[in-house]
Amino acid sequence: MHSEMPVDKRRERYAPFLLWLVWLVWIPFMAPVLLALFRSRPSLPGYIIPLTGVTIFFVLYLFSSRRYAYQLAMTTVGTVDRSAWLTIALLTLLSVALTLTSGKDWLILFYFTSGYSGGRLPAKLALYTISTLLIIAIIAGILINVSWLGIMQAVGYVGAIGILIIGIMRSIMSSLELHAAREEIAYLAVINERLRIARDLHDLLGHSLSLIALKSELAGRLITIAPERAVSEVGDIEKVARTTLQEVREAVSSYRQPTLASELQGVQELLSVTGIGYHYDGDVHSLDALTATVEVLLAWVVREGVTNIVRHSHAQQCTIRVTRNKQEICVEIIDDGMLIPAIPSMSTERVGHGGNGLRGLTERVSTLGGRLEAGAQREGGYRLAVWVPLTHK
Repeated sequence: MHSEMPVDKRRERYAPFLLWLVWLVWIPFMAPVLLALFRSRPSLPGYIIPLTGVTIFFVLYLFSSRRYAYQLAMTTVGTVDRSAWLTIALLTLLSVALTLTSGKDWLILFYFTSGYSGGRLPAKLALYTISTLLIIAIIAGILINVSWLGIMQAVGYVGAIGILIIGIMRSIMSSLELHAAREEIAYLAVINERLRIARDLHDLLGHSLSLIALKSELAGRLITIAPERAVSEVGDIEKVARTTLQEVREAVSSYRQPTLASELQGVQELLSVTGIGYHYDGDVHSLDALTATVEVLLAWVVREGVTNIVRHSHAQQCTIRVTRNKQEICVEIIDDGMLIPAIPSMSTERVGHGGNGLRGLTERVSTLGGRLEAGAQREGGYRLAVWVPLTHK
């Protein structure tokens, strides 16, 4: 991953807590055990020993899981070090000790140990660890004379929770890695475009500026010995400069005014690289004979819409639909991802809302007398649609 890549501040702020929920969600399971402890009214050591043990257990459990959740959110790559194994060993030891000293209800601590192991370790190691925990839980149950039905019930929960969290973490990791890959692809696309522009400008200006420098040097030497030829050289310098200026303007204009066909081809390649399915729905003749103003606007619509999909939506499929009649042309960009949080539903009547890119498009569309709609669909996904009149000149 490139260190120069910008960090998504929303993800940096919220993702650690969301990942931590994988381990927090099981905490309420402990409430019945603690209530049973207080209702049984044991002796003072009967209170102190289990409460001290369970406090140490959950401080270790919550601290370690939170630290790992933060590590995943910031780097999307988890590491297995000595602290992970030490934490699992201590949680297992406390689970065994509290079960043997306080009774069968405390077998529930193996649920949390299994859940921590399933989320903290790679899948293969996690399965081995959970299998070991199952054996230890069975032995602990036998030592305190728990019925086989009770042991099998506890073991079933231990295995199910561990395997469930393994699946959840694999899904989360895949999502984070995909998001990071999309960010890097978008970043590399920008870098490649910058390099292409720099290369084009070098090829465009290198020869002309070298020629201007040589002719300027020659004119300087000829001023005293051949003034008329010096004037001719200065005239050549002026012609070269004007020609170069015109070429630069044409080059910049081509960068700033993409064609709709080229944008459709470009976004198809981008979506293919990012793993998002692409479908174009439109007549091949719908792009013919568009005025330059309309075509440039629609090209920017396609670019902005697909950029938002790649960066924000976590979509799996994107459809671009182009429809045209005698009065207007419509471009729709539809995805099956989540609602883009930075861009709420909006239309041309709400120019002041939404993301900066979409707000800029809304202003351009309004200038041409068109209309824009953007928002979540009832069946899921997000839709951006722009209608532009063809009669605009």
